[in-house]
Amino acid sequence: MEDFEEARDKILMGAVREDTVNEMEKKITAYHEAGHALVARSLPGTDPIHKVSIIPRGMAMGVTQQLPEEDRHYYPMKYLMNKLAVMLGGRVAEKIVFDDVSTGAQSDLKEASSLAEKMVAQWGMSDKVGPLSLGRGEEHPFLGRELAQPKRYSEDMAWLMDQEIRRLIVDAEGTAEEVLRSGRTALDALAEALLKEEVLDREDVDRIIGKSVP
Repeated sequence: MEDFEEARDKILMGAVREDTVNEMEKKITAYHEAGHALVARSLPGTDPIHKVSIIPRGMAMGVTQQLPEEDRHYYPMKYLMNKLAVMLGGRVAEKIVFDDVSTGAQSDLKEASSLAEKMVAQWGMSDKVGPLSLGRGEEHPFLGRELAQPKRYSEDMAWLMDQEIRRLIVDAEGTAEEVLRSGRTALDALAEALLKEEVLDREDVDRIIGKSVP
């Protein structure tokens, strides 16, 4: 199983980087991933944590892996909002602990913005925009790029969608911040364990949070 785990991680994230990471960057990464993990573990209906790692691979300094327990064919809005909160948990943890944010959240913000855009413009999950599918954010099924097609909405609607996308992300960020501030003891404990062990599995995360939260 260790060989399978290593092979999967290498394919998904790249080979382990041998470059030296200074202590401050390692600490930021530990709190960043601990933030993702604690939000994922705390909110209802999120996919279970499989592994949390601060070993640099490819372009990533760390990773929090979640694996669904069953196939999903529908994605309720509550599930997607919690998913957004998990994506933003790393950035929020940095802000709480270091009173600052870093470029480490770039891919998280990109994924969160893309998901929020689909929720608003394709899946009718904004009351202000309404039950419309406006084509924004659609990708070519083979090329993976946004389709070059005429806009099916006005500039006013584009502005409204922008506001609603931002609202979803800000709301999700607020949820993540509430979880992490109330669970600061668990956040610190997870980060300390990551700095010591570098990799935590689901049982480790459950045990650490269980000891930290009454």
